[in-house]
Amino acid sequence: MNIFVSDTLQNLKNELEERGYSTYNNNNYDVIICDLKGDMLIDKYLNNNKRNTDILIIDSAGKTIEEIENILNIRINDCII
Repeated sequence: MNIFVSDTLQNLKNELEERGYSTYNNNNYDVIICDLKGDMLIDKYLNNNKRNTDILIIDSAGKTIEEIENILNIRINDCII
């Protein structure tokens, strides 16, 4: 799973990497994590992504790292056949 974390969420990005997740700054990601109200670049993230379907967007506002990790785990488990 390719995870993109907004540049404004460096602490969250570091925590995810410490927990074993790989984050990417390329333009082919499955998950975008950002603050939808505070980060006005969501259109840029979507437009720069090579994928245009099945992208999970997680609004980080008010969520703990554990809540975000649970969302990611649900996504991973849903993809397992």
